[in-house]
Amino acid sequence: MTLVAVRAREIPQTPRDRAAQHNTQELAALLVMARTLTPAQWRAQTDCTEWRVREMFAHCAGAAEEGSRPLKNSVRLARAEVQRRRDQNRRDPVDYWCAMQIADRASLDDAALLADLVRWAARAPEGRRRIPGFIRRAKLPSSAGLRRGADLAYFLDVIAGRDVWLHRVDLARATGVELALTDAEDEVVAQVMRDLDIEWGGPAVDVTLTGRAPGRWLIGDAAPIASVTVDSLAFMRLLSGRSDECDFACEGDPRAVDLLRAARVVF
Repeated sequence: MTLVAVRAREIPQTPRDRAAQHNTQELAALLVMARTLTPAQWRAQTDCTEWRVREMFAHCAGAAEEGSRPLKNSVRLARAEVQRRRDQNRRDPVDYWCAMQIADRASLDDAALLADLVRWAARAPEGRRRIPGFIRRAKLPSSAGLRRGADLAYFLDVIAGRDVWLHRVDLARATGVELALTDAEDEVVAQVMRDLDIEWGGPAVDVTLTGRAPGRWLIGDAAPIASVTVDSLAFMRLLSGRSDECDFACEGDPRAVDLLRAARVVF
């Protein structure tokens, strides 16, 4: 099958109803993973170097809680910025934000943490969907760690689902559990490519993704300097800053591969 190149930045942002459906699927797949793991697997190290599997579940539970209780999200974000300013070794504000989600669950045993995740996962997709449009249009501060000009709708409908999906990838790698395929995966990858194109500052590149979420994307303006093919899952991990396991095939200017290896997208 011949794939037609799609200009990535021209695809629409995920609408709220579809985002809620996809987030429901991703959280359901996350819960299936959590319920199948042994106590030893809960303590396996993940690719997020400061997190074991348990801490990753705690972060996902905290994020789902914030989806159900939007005010909690604002409070944690504000507290994270205060902590960042007090810390001499200032890190990304999101690091402090996630640390609070995990710290709030430090006293829970594995069963209680799973129950907490189940509780909030059942509420988060609809909670995010029901946030009114005038609030969704609010611009987010730079401390949220998103691209410039991002509004709350982008966080609710794009980043929330993207985060769960990538953490499922992390968990599968850490535990050896199969990574289930959901209907949301194609949308997650498409929105990542959209963000890549929006932020792209180099010459145009024609990117074909293979594997779990195939597609062909035009990144950048003007005629592409190269056509590049790469596995979609490996490329998503590269763009997230996880690791570079990409085996690029390039026809044209080899600079395109270097530019893609250096690119990053917020997850």
